[in-house]
Amino acid sequence: MISVPVIVLLSLACSSFILSAFFLWQEIGEINRKLPDREQISYWGMHPMKMAKVKSEYKGLYPSGKIDLMRRLFQYVGFAFMVLLLIPLGFFK
Repeated sequence: MISVPVIVLLSLACSSFILSAFFLWQEIGEINRKLPDREQISYWGMHPMKMAKVKSEYKGLYPSGKIDLMRRLFQYVGFAFMVLLLIPLGFFK
C-alpha cells in the first residue's frame, strides 16, 4: 500500500517539474519574440545542447531576466522532492 507521504512528495515533485516546464516554455517564447522566423527555437524535443542554446540566448537577450532562474529553481526543488521521496519508500533502510 502506498503511504500518504509518498503521494504528497510525488505530487509536489511532479508539480515542481510541471512549473519548471511552463517557465521553460515561457523562456523559449520570450526568445522567439526577438528572433527572426527561421532562427526560432522549437518548443519540443529538449536535449542538453538545445537547453544550452536556450540558456545562452535568454541570457544574451535578457541579461536581468528572472525566468531562467525560476525554471532552474523549480527544477531543483523537483529533484529535491524526488530524493526526499526515497525516505518513505525505504531506500535508506
